[in-house]
Amino acid sequence: MTGAGITLMDGDQVGPLCVSGQGAAALEDLQFTLGEGPCHDAYRSGRPVRVVGFDVDAPTRWLPFAELAVRTGIRAVYAYPLTCDNAKLGVLTLYNNRAEDLTGERHELCLGLADVLAATIAAMDTPTSDAPLADGIENAFAFRAEVHQASGMVAARLDSPAADALVRIRAHAFARGQPVSSVAADIVARRLRLDDDRLPHLDQEQAEQ
Repeated sequence: MTGAGITLMDGDQVGPLCVSGQGAAALEDLQFTLGEGPCHDAYRSGRPVRVVGFDVDAPTRWLPFAELAVRTGIRAVYAYPLTCDNAKLGVLTLYNNRAEDLTGERHELCLGLADVLAATIAAMDTPTSDAPLADGIENAFAFRAEVHQASGMVAARLDSPAADALVRIRAHAFARGQPVSSVAADIVARRLRLDDDRLPHLDQEQAEQ
């Protein structure tokens, strides 16, 4: 594998737990920004998602993700849902710089790894200093909390549903090439107001009316 990412999920909300490998961090963040990608598909379906050759096998809705993957040298992706006692916890995503599928043995190993990760995460309800993943889990929850807070602030300001507010935050982040976490932090800190994020000529037209 060229890289890997573990993401905690709740519905369409995402919190990065850890990421490793060249290009993986950018791809993990882009999936949250777009709300689409192998991670989301694996979580929603509850089944592994394996794509070999982004120019052939990637769904059309993944186009920005596939383009970034190719630019960063990633040719294949394998996403495994993390479930424990029928509860969906997140997704393990593996990245490969070669356009090849997993052998049956490697697929079984990935399933086993996903089970171990899910059980480990589920057992860490109360993070402690001697738990190796505790800091990562705490950071993931903090990430999600900040995005939720930012979505709530935008929703209240624009009098719109929180889901629509999150879409607007994602669109703003994607348009400017920023991580969603960075945009959310700016909103919470009141450095950014999305209702001010309009094209100048539109502001001028409204002023003239």
